[in-house]
Amino acid sequence: MKKIYCLILLIFTSIYTYSQIEISDSDLNKLIEIGEYYSKNVMLTEKSAFEDLEKFRTEKLNNIIDVLQTRSKQSIEILDEKYLNRPNYDDLVMWYVIREVHYNLTDKENEPRISIEVAKEFVNKKIDERWLLDNYYFRLYGAVARIFNKTDLSKYNIELDNYGLKSNTEKAIVYLNLMDALGTRFKVLQMVKNNKKLIEFASRMPKFNGKEYFYYSDFQYEDFEWIGHRKKEMFNERHIGLLYEIILAHMNAESEINGRKETVEIYQNSIMTKPEYFKYSSLKSELKKLYKKSK
Repeated sequence: MKKIYCLILLIFTSIYTYSQIEISDSDLNKLIEIGEYYSKNVMLTEKSAFEDLEKFRTEKLNNIIDVLQTRSKQSIEILDEKYLNRPNYDDLVMWYVIREVHYNLTDKENEPRISIEVAKEFVNKKIDERWLLDNYYFRLYGAVARIFNKTDLSKYNIELDNYGLKSNTEKAIVYLNLMDALGTRFKVLQMVKNNKKLIEFASRMPKFNGKEYFYYSDFQYEDFEWIGHRKKEMFNERHIGLLYEIILAHMNAESEINGRKETVEIYQNSIMTKPEYFKYSSLKSELKKLYKKSK
C-alpha cells in the first residue's frame, strides 16, 4: 500500500510540479530545448528548421511548434486566425519561458544561468498577462515583417474582435505589435528618402477592422510598465510613439508624391488629431504644432 501511495505521489508531482501552469518534467525539458534552439536560430531561416522543430513536439507543446514551424516556412499563413488568436494561458506562459531562456543565453552583461533554473523560475512566477500577450505577438514580428517585404497584404483584414482578445488593452497590444512589424519599413524608407517605395508599401498594408491601418485609435486604457529586453519602459510611450513616427513618415511621403488630399485623409482619420495621445510621442511638440494649424 505504501509503495502504491508513493507511486501516485511521484506521478502527481511530475505532472503538477509548477504553480502557474500544469506541465510535466518531460514537457518542461522539451520546452527548454525549444528555447535553446530558438536562441541559436531566432529567425528560423535554416532549411532544416521545420524538421528540427518537429523533434520537440509533444501534445502539450503542439501549438508552440505549429507557430514556430509556420514562422520557419515564411508563410502568409502566419496571419491566419489560428495564429492571431489569443493563446491559452499555459501557452502564453510557455512562450514567456522561451523568451527568458533565449535572453538568458544571449545576455552579454551577466554570466548565463542554467536553463532549467530560468525555466522553473518563470513557470512559477506570476507574470502580468499583458506582458505575456505582448511577448507572444512580438514573436510573430520577424515572420510578418519578412512576408510584408514581398507580399501584397491589402486584401487581408485583421479583425481584432475575432481573436478572443479580452479587452481594448489586449486589442491594442496586438495592433501595435503588428504595426511595429509592418510599419517599421516606412521608417527605413523615409531614412533613405525613397518616398515612392514607401507609398508602394503603404498600398500593400492590410486593413484593420475593415479600415486603413491609420484609422485605429482605440487607446483609451491605462498605460502600463513594460519590459523589452531587460529595459523597462512604459508600453504606450514605446509603441504609440512608434505609431506616430510611422504615420508621419506615410504622410510626408503622400505629401511629396500625391499631394494634399491623401495627406489630409490620413491626418484627419488618425491619432494625429488625438491630442490626448501626444504625450506618448517624442515628437509631441511637432504634433501640437500640426494640430493647431489644422484647427
